[in-house]
Amino acid sequence: MRVGVWMPNAMPFELERSFFLDWVRLADQAGFDTLSTVDRPNYDLWDPLTSLAAAAAVTQRIRLATTALPLPNRNEVLVAKQAAVIDRVSGGRLTLGVSLGSRPDDYEVFGATLEHRVTRFRRQLATLRQVWAQARQSDREHGVLGPPPVQDPGPPIWIGALTERARQRAVELADGFIFGGAARLSTIAPAIQSLRPQAAERGKPHFSFNAVTYIAIGGEREFAEAVAHHQRYYPVLPVPAEQAIHHGPIGKIKDTVAEYAATGLDLLVLMPEVRSLQQLELLSEQVLPEYQD
Repeated sequence: MRVGVWMPNAMPFELERSFFLDWVRLADQAGFDTLSTVDRPNYDLWDPLTSLAAAAAVTQRIRLATTALPLPNRNEVLVAKQAAVIDRVSGGRLTLGVSLGSRPDDYEVFGATLEHRVTRFRRQLATLRQVWAQARQSDREHGVLGPPPVQDPGPPIWIGALTERARQRAVELADGFIFGGAARLSTIAPAIQSLRPQAAERGKPHFSFNAVTYIAIGGEREFAEAVAHHQRYYPVLPVPAEQAIHHGPIGKIKDTVAEYAATGLDLLVLMPEVRSLQQLELLSEQVLPEYQD
């Protein structure tokens, strides 16, 4: 299993340029596999695609991912163009994780509707790939809708979701699946065991299974800070914060990561909910070495 980490753009209050850049550079230099974003449009979170573009410019090797970006409330042609630019700036390091999104306010803020979102989602995924493919027809004399991404045929597309039906949709439409932070650890291994053969049957032997999980390293003070951030981000909690956030000393976090590794995941993105570079340093020193080649 590979280990990634999220970006602090999800902890927006009083977030400064220097801390943001220090975090993404440290994640890159430490050897984390992936640097990811979450998204909630009706919030003061730094825009995920803009944040990834900034990270692409100051990192060299770490992969960049949205885990995940609600798609049906957005214009998919614009997303295709933005994703292609990030892929070019990063030298081909983008993974585009998308989801349906479930918050009505995150649709309303973009002037979108929840109606027929699954049908729209299917069409949008096809459009993303079509835009990237047709962008390769650009030449010196003729400009086309683009630009083309570096990765061919395009950045891997992952789908994040909670339900079994959505997981089946991901196997059908995507290159990977993302288990969200509300997913119970005990449910991940059975889901992977069921879905991996189905992906292989569809000619997707490299279909990936990925997860994100909230953590807080330290004692009661750090846990209280993490809970406050979690409750600020989620106006309605899908899972109580005390259950959603793995917390305690670094040794306990190491044990939790090992439990995730035992499920058969390809990638685990750790999401420290304490805004401190020490959290990232502890992970890079105490956890990451066990999951690097």
